[in-house]
Amino acid sequence: MAGVIHNLPIHPLLALALVVAVYFIPMIIAAWRNMLNALAISALNVVAGWTFVGWVAALVWACLDKRKEVP
Repeated sequence: MAGVIHNLPIHPLLALALVVAVYFIPMIIAAWRNMLNALAISALNVVAGWTFVGWVAALVWACLDKRKEVP
């Protein structure tokens, strides 16, 4: 198994960074869109994001929720 990691076309740390970035996409979208429930979306992503269903739920919520009104 360890030999498989060394045969990847990209460095293992780069692969890890990409996986972490993809994992936090719902949180990034919620913060970037200035969502009302950004903290709740982040909590859902951290707690249940490791399951595919939890990650998709956080992503959909981040994409569909209303933005904060800017006065």
